[in-house]
Amino acid sequence: MCGVLLLALSTVMFGLVPGRLAEKDAYRSAPVCPAGTRPGGSCRLAVEATVRDRLEVHEKRSPDYDLVVLVRGSGAHHRLRMAGHSPVYDAVRPGDEVTLTSWRGAIRSVRFGEAVQDTRLSPVDDWRIPLGVGLAVLPLGLLALWSAWALPRHRAAVRRDWPWWPAGMWVAGTILSVVGILAGLGGANVPYALLITAVGVLPSAGVGALFVWVLRRRMRRAADVRDVVAVRPARRRCVRASVHGDVPYSVFGFGYLVVGDGPPAATPDPAGRAALRPLPSSLRVVGVRSLRPDDPEGWPGIYKYDGVVVECRDGEVPVLVGTSRREASLVLGALTAAPAAA
Repeated sequence: MCGVLLLALSTVMFGLVPGRLAEKDAYRSAPVCPAGTRPGGSCRLAVEATVRDRLEVHEKRSPDYDLVVLVRGSGAHHRLRMAGHSPVYDAVRPGDEVTLTSWRGAIRSVRFGEAVQDTRLSPVDDWRIPLGVGLAVLPLGLLALWSAWALPRHRAAVRRDWPWWPAGMWVAGTILSVVGILAGLGGANVPYALLITAVGVLPSAGVGALFVWVLRRRMRRAADVRDVVAVRPARRRCVRASVHGDVPYSVFGFGYLVVGDGPPAATPDPAGRAALRPLPSSLRVVGVRSLRPDDPEGWPGIYKYDGVVVECRDGEVPVLVGTSRREASLVLGALTAAPAAA
């Protein structure tokens, strides 16, 4: 559904571009109005005005720049919001004479000497935002549709492996999205913006592939648990560890394990003093491994990419104990010492 909405948004944005370009061309090609023409026509009307004030408005993160002008002859005041602060806004001072260009009833630009600056009502750059947004959301929409189709099949086929290539494709798609919006906002014209986006495909794919390579390298190192050896706790400690399984001492929210004071005990208390659930002496360690995608959902966020899982059995029931690599040796030592202590 998200992919469909993003593609629909992209289509709407692209559909706005031709009309915005047509308005820009009409403005650029409009003839100069003859003397005596009233404002509001399709020709470009130049009127003289005097700058009365410059206002820098801080209502948003970036300021807006307004010029207050008095039209010569009619005495009409206008407050013009300029497109940026250069070159006219920075150059003029109250009392300076400027030339206003009006088209279809709105003031589109201000001239001061040889410098010309558009107002926010100028149609010259109106095509940029819809083109940039369209180029930005198009790869994200395609990726969302592909992910909705491919990820369930990937998980079903390789349940115990991380979705490396989908992650890399999302990295590449996000980079291409940024390239697209920057190309739309900063490109000289539509073909140039499209060319920049097209050229950005290969570098974006390269960054995505590099991301996958780096991540897989880190995960392969994390999968090596030979450095995790049992170390019996010398004193009472409360470490970050979670018990998962169909057993009474596996309780949601119990994210700590008290070790070094008799049998290990699960607890929700970081100090290890309240609501202790001792692990039974029937719990036996089977092995040690790194995290896998089919482990409890929150463990990668808690124990990071190099988290460790101690695989146990309580009778015939499989039990997992997740912890960080730093605490893994203490947890393993406490679990292997527990039966003897009992």
